[in-house]
Amino acid sequence: MIAVAVPDTGPLNSLARIGRLDLLDRFRSRILITDAAQVELMDGPQDDPDQATLTEWMTRGGNRIRIVETAYGALLRQNRELLRYVPEAERARFRRNSRIKDAGENSIRKLADEIRDTLSRDATGLVLFEDASFMKMEFGPYVRVMTTWSLAVALERLEVIPSASELFDRIEDTGRTPPRQAFDRPSAAGAEDFEDSYDFS
Repeated sequence: MIAVAVPDTGPLNSLARIGRLDLLDRFRSRILITDAAQVELMDGPQDDPDQATLTEWMTRGGNRIRIVETAYGALLRQNRELLRYVPEAERARFRRNSRIKDAGENSIRKLADEIRDTLSRDATGLVLFEDASFMKMEFGPYVRVMTTWSLAVALERLEVIPSASELFDRIEDTGRTPPRQAFDRPSAAGAEDFEDSYDFS
């Protein structure tokens, strides 16, 4: 059983772009978003429609969707606060020089370390990603790691969506090009039943 789903910014942006965040809503689990991932999601232009979609989705999710505080998120927020005091002409350079490398990814790895000891033996955490750096990361024996593409393929197999390719075609039509890369590393503790973790109603 997937007890906790932890999406990175990539899957959230891709699904928000086509109004299909409901595909995450159907997991019978808590959805945890690290504060670093949240800051990265909200760091674009204020008129970005993805921001409004994601904010509404997180608010509507109530207690089921929880923002988890991490040291990486605190640093990102601090940098955003400092940006207010940087002259407009210098802001692009400040952003480049003050970037915290892989902040979102590392915040998720830290979260996986923390939840590992709280999951029961028959439960699994699920990390969803698009950035290839996740493939090399170790999340412990109770965490399954999966790309957005592999999630779409699984949902096609379960007849939740008609076609993974069609879903990604729609995302690409918006100008976003997530990789169609299959990667699904089950938890070492034992394969959970994906179907028992998902709401088909």
